[in-house]
Amino acid sequence: MKIRDRLEMALRNLVRRKSRTILTILSVVIGASSIILMIAFALGINQQQKDMIDSFGGLSSIQILTEGNGGTAKIDQANITKLKNIEGVGAVVPSKSFFSEILVKGDEDIKISGEIQVVPDDVIENLSKDMMEWGDRINKADDDKIILGSQLSAGKTVKDSYGFSQEPIEDFDFKTHEYILRLGYKEMDDDGVNFTNENEENGEEKKADYIDIPVQVTGKMNSKAFINPWASVINESFYKKLKKEDKKLTNSQLNQNFDMDGKPIEEKAGDGIAYDNLKVVVEDVENLPQVEERIRKAGFDTQSEAGSAEEIKKSNMVVTMILGGIGSVAFIVSAIGIINTMLMSIYERQKEIGVMKVIGASVDDVRSMFLIESGFIGFFGGIVGLIISLLVGFVINSLAANSGFFGSMNGEASKIIIIPIWLSILGVGFSSMVGVLAGYIPARRATRLSAIEALRSN
Repeated sequence: MKIRDRLEMALRNLVRRKSRTILTILSVVIGASSIILMIAFALGINQQQKDMIDSFGGLSSIQILTEGNGGTAKIDQANITKLKNIEGVGAVVPSKSFFSEILVKGDEDIKISGEIQVVPDDVIENLSKDMMEWGDRINKADDDKIILGSQLSAGKTVKDSYGFSQEPIEDFDFKTHEYILRLGYKEMDDDGVNFTNENEENGEEKKADYIDIPVQVTGKMNSKAFINPWASVINESFYKKLKKEDKKLTNSQLNQNFDMDGKPIEEKAGDGIAYDNLKVVVEDVENLPQVEERIRKAGFDTQSEAGSAEEIKKSNMVVTMILGGIGSVAFIVSAIGIINTMLMSIYERQKEIGVMKVIGASVDDVRSMFLIESGFIGFFGGIVGLIISLLVGFVINSLAANSGFFGSMNGEASKIIIIPIWLSILGVGFSSMVGVLAGYIPARRATRLSAIEALRSN
């Protein structure tokens, strides 16, 4: 008997007993959708945990503990070169951070608050096109441009019963506005007049409380960038320009180191910049523990989220196994249903089986016919179960997005149910396999029927 004949006969037999076939397929649908949704929910939990850590740049970077930051390493060219030569290191990022507001020119209630990092020009040159959500990187000569971090968003200052608060602005178009960077602090009730004059008591020039500096937002990084996603980036030229303006302020914003008299301590970096933070970005996240070990052997003290990443992997594996086990219970029930259906089919079709054997059908022909029927039940149940899982996942993700309780760190909605292609294929394939295995016992019984006894029973 040809394979095509076996397939057609199996389909005819299933269609002939529609009610029983539909009910059996329904049991497989419940099992398939249960296990797919359970595993998809575990994948959603896993992704949310990864997004949370990755939003702080933790899973791909290693913090080097430097002088004044819990370690002994100096941030100089020799150590930077040493780190670059270590196997597995993708980039070495020295930086200096300060906090400032970027305001929309003409509407100071709209602002982009957050950390601003100055990094060397050669680090900015390593920002490739695929690391940018939009826009372009800064050139070495640009002293008025800034790149926004991937997690930064705009907000509007509103007055409420508790004072002032910041409300996020959805779908804010960063490209259509002009901006100013504010050094210093302006009181909320300030009339906007900001100028220096003579102090009557000591004759010294009175310094400004704040200074507004025009700035151009040239682009925004995406999650692939190795810069802190919560920080904006400027180059060394812009920072040196800001330092000159900072000296005109009553209270320095860029230099927070003071002597016993409360006066700012000037940085001892000459014409350069005294960086206070050093980070290493690995080429492959999977090799982060090994790269960190190499860095430690090179004499550096480190801190990373490698331990947290391993714990996340272990906990997610346990959660996936538990949820998958719960879904498998429904599959066991559906397998029992398939066995019962196929056994009933054998009892009803004993004469048919006897006739097939009398006219020359082999044992393999009889066995394959029942295995194909049970396999079809599992396959069709898996397909319908996958469709239902996709619909349920879409509805749950939509409800979660609208509720606002499951937003990611960048303001986008996180998916609670994640059904990748491999899970779809696995779900349908597993359903088919369960169908075939469940049909083995009935198929074996059918092959053992004597042709004469089968004909006599009817």
